[in-house]
Amino acid sequence: MQPSEGPRRRMSREARHAQLLETARLLIRADGSDALTLARIADRAGVAKPLVYQHFGTRTAVLAELYRQFENRQYDALEQALASAPDDLPSVAGIVADAYISCAVAEGIEVPGLVGALDGSPELRRIREEGRRFSDYCRAALQPFARGGVLPGAAMPAILGAADGLVRGVMDGTVAPDEGRAALSEIIVALVPRPD
Repeated sequence: MQPSEGPRRRMSREARHAQLLETARLLIRADGSDALTLARIADRAGVAKPLVYQHFGTRTAVLAELYRQFENRQYDALEQALASAPDDLPSVAGIVADAYISCAVAEGIEVPGLVGALDGSPELRRIREEGRRFSDYCRAALQPFARGGVLPGAAMPAILGAADGLVRGVMDGTVAPDEGRAALSEIIVALVPRPD
């Protein structure tokens, strides 16, 4: 007979929400995003399914929250790195590239799975529109080096598209992380029009 652990303590709503998100993240890391269901989150967290439905409602809502968390960590890493950046374009481009690639590597395989599971969904478009902090912060960091202090409209979508492609390559092992950082840095420098 095992000793009694005493009465179970209830978690606050915020603590339970965080626990369920972490359970979902670990489930994706172990089994891939296709395996993510609200029922599996409940099973792994040791809670009843209705509780998970109360917190999220849908599988897509879980994926969207996990993606938002990733974007926030990515933005925070960039903000900290740029706080002490040298005042030259190659250095700033290197910092932006490093923040993007390193954060994705630190997050692990679940990031491409999240993007893949949300790809084409209105939720991903909405999240990316809401979460323009990273893009806006990059633009603000790069604009002082651009001719007339203005980046072309296509520069940030091209940079972020290249960054996403390089992250996929890094995550699937076809691109080494240092190679991805160097390539992204070069792309950023190339897309910033220099003063004549």
